[in-house]
Amino acid sequence: MSSPSSPVVKPIQWDGAQLKHHFWSDLPARGAVLLLVERVTPAERGWVECGVKRPVEWLVASEEGNGLTMPQWVEKVQKALALGLVVAVHSEDIRERDGTPWPMSKWLPLVVRPNNENSQAEIPIHPVRVVPHWGHLQLDGPGNWITRADMPHLPVKADIGWGSPLPSGTRALECRMALDRLAMHLAIAREKAGEIMSAPRLMLRKVREGFNAPCLFDKSGPNGRQTIGRALTAMLLIADKLKPLLKGQDMVGVWLPTSTASALVNGALGLLGKVSINLNYSAAETVSRACLDQTSAKVVISAKRFTSRMPFDPGASRTMVLLDELLAGTTGLQKLWALARARFAPLAWLEKSLGIHNQSSADLATLIFSSGSTGQPKGVELTWGNLVSNIQSLIHHADITPRDSILACLPFFHSFGYTITLWAPLTQGMRAAYHPDPRQGREIGEICREEQCTVFLSTATFLRFSLKRAEDRDFASLRFLVCGAEKLPVSLAEDFQRKFGVRPIEGYGCTELSPVSNLNLPDIPLPDGRTLVRDVPGSVGRMVTGCAARIEDPEHQRDIDWSSQGMVLIGGANVMRGYWGQPEKTRGVISEGYYRTGDIGFLDEQGHLTLTGRLSRFAKCGGEMVPLERLEELLHEVIATTERACAVSCVPDTSRGERVVVLFLKPAVDPLVPSVAEWIKKLSATGIPALWVPSAKDFFAVEEIPTLGSGKLDLQGLRAAALKITGTAE
Repeated sequence: MSSPSSPVVKPIQWDGAQLKHHFWSDLPARGAVLLLVERVTPAERGWVECGVKRPVEWLVASEEGNGLTMPQWVEKVQKALALGLVVAVHSEDIRERDGTPWPMSKWLPLVVRPNNENSQAEIPIHPVRVVPHWGHLQLDGPGNWITRADMPHLPVKADIGWGSPLPSGTRALECRMALDRLAMHLAIAREKAGEIMSAPRLMLRKVREGFNAPCLFDKSGPNGRQTIGRALTAMLLIADKLKPLLKGQDMVGVWLPTSTASALVNGALGLLGKVSINLNYSAAETVSRACLDQTSAKVVISAKRFTSRMPFDPGASRTMVLLDELLAGTTGLQKLWALARARFAPLAWLEKSLGIHNQSSADLATLIFSSGSTGQPKGVELTWGNLVSNIQSLIHHADITPRDSILACLPFFHSFGYTITLWAPLTQGMRAAYHPDPRQGREIGEICREEQCTVFLSTATFLRFSLKRAEDRDFASLRFLVCGAEKLPVSLAEDFQRKFGVRPIEGYGCTELSPVSNLNLPDIPLPDGRTLVRDVPGSVGRMVTGCAARIEDPEHQRDIDWSSQGMVLIGGANVMRGYWGQPEKTRGVISEGYYRTGDIGFLDEQGHLTLTGRLSRFAKCGGEMVPLERLEELLHEVIATTERACAVSCVPDTSRGERVVVLFLKPAVDPLVPSVAEWIKKLSATGIPALWVPSAKDFFAVEEIPTLGSGKLDLQGLRAAALKITGTAE
């Protein structure tokens, strides 16, 4: 897989930190310069300054309080530039006290505009990115920076990227994209240089920093609550038991629900250098067996308690190992040996004894089989470099710290669950509270309240269960709640905020991206009454640190303007290695290191990505492209429901090419609209093109809408149902 070209690296030392400067060009020795910097801490500002070799005036809009309005701030920056200074500003969007928006697209052209005739005509804009290698230099989020002490096992390291100078007339979106590309190059260069440590090795170092720090929790019993040291002890014990059974095997299946036990098994496999394959227990047994058939796995790990409820036959050629039986008869001496190694063994010796001393970022960590919403599941190859890069991207972008506690209900057979709710807590030192069934809204609310969780990762479908069944104060401790995998209706977000006082924000990613590429963040009220704007409802947010986007004409596969609607491509160190055993399909979706997502969308001037649908979710009716996902949203909006009451597909039509078909749940729709005709009338009143509006004869009541275990629409099943109910041949 090719990747975007990386810059030259010049390592330096400064203030106890190991820095690497990536230079495209040097700053001019004199004259005004605007440094456009993605948010940095005060400590990181010193790192930027050490590479400038000129005094830097930091004039950050979100920090210029004391009653200073944005026009006054713009004037202040202009005056500093008129004096020929190097001025550094953050690339941020502000809303004034009176509600007036001041996005970067508004203030940037004013900042670089000369404020008098004697000012220089051209003020170059230099994009700058500072990206820590691992963890945080702060603990409490923006505005409460606390410099982190050097860790004995993980010294402070960072990359600093300097972009080529941009003309003063460069539009804000292009500047934002330059910043994103810088961070992407830094992440890829770090991964290529072998400077990303694997997650199991990072976990060992995190244990040394705080053996008794709380880490994993579920409600299964006394063993459901684990400190990180106790968790490592259990993993070593499981690894000791598994090692003779897995001799000569690279891949191992896991048939377990989201739980502490599943986290320990996956951790043990990582410590043994094995590739874990978490199987989808919400799918048909034949699907999971078909996934295993694509791999070399001969052993599947489960537990008697789980198989009694969810039986699974891995096939005649494979062995099912039950965790309960595996650990039965464990002696006190074996437990003591595991504890001694976890607590006291030198890391170099421990890694060598486990066989992971040479474990690198390029090694395969897991195969995640795609949901199969549009076809046969494919095995997505995710390396340790993919996973750790994406964890760091989320940590840095979303201000997640070791003090956070994740409410984790997503399964490990999804990349979000495997990367963010399994390995992120084990490597970053956060807590994770697990619950196996994301549909149990009442129980999830109780766990959030009791464990004081601060981060909740969910989907719109599962959020509806919490909205119905959780208590009003259950989610009061959340800093933010992120929804992905499917569109988050604005009305659902508003209903959730009204009841619980926390507004869900939308993110985006896919298995092939390990998985997170975009994320809105909660707005931050500033002390002077203004607001730092980070959430754009209806979008899936800005690129997380280390990712960059391209927009492509899907028909001709050539780049178009970011603000034009087209195919979304995402690049970064988080892009998968490929599809297992399918090199042709891999080449079809990876272009110059960017993953072709299959989603259609565009970027606004603030750099937030808005998705308008999947390429496969457009119907061509009478020569016009009809976005089925948008039509689905409107059908729900006009009857004012946040429930999934209908789904839209299309079938072949001899006169128009294709026609739109609506499958709906009659019990959900009848109380909201008197008839299909009235529903169509409301839809037409939105002003959408007449070709988008389905005919009344193409509305069909069904008993259920096909969905996957993740809650996403089963698009393949939906298409099959539409063809069957209309009696249409493919």
